[in-house]
Amino acid sequence: MIKPYVSESGVAYPDDLALLKRIYDEVCEERGIVIGSPEASDLAIEAMKLFSAGIFDEGTIGRRLRGGVTEDGGFSPRRRSG
Repeated sequence: MIKPYVSESGVAYPDDLALLKRIYDEVCEERGIVIGSPEASDLAIEAMKLFSAGIFDEGTIGRRLRGGVTEDGGFSPRRRSG
């Protein structure tokens, strides 16, 4: 079976975007983040930042997003209240 191409250059190809979207959807569901909310936007931005920084592994991206904090301490999406 041919493995889908995943970028190692920081350029997001369709398979990369599908991977990031899958992780985003999972983390939003797990953390109770409403898609389209400011918190969801923060999560999407952080996913793209990780990817652009050369982090291409699904597990690593997922762990970083689930942790809610980047190395510089700048990311912490809030859970939906109520």
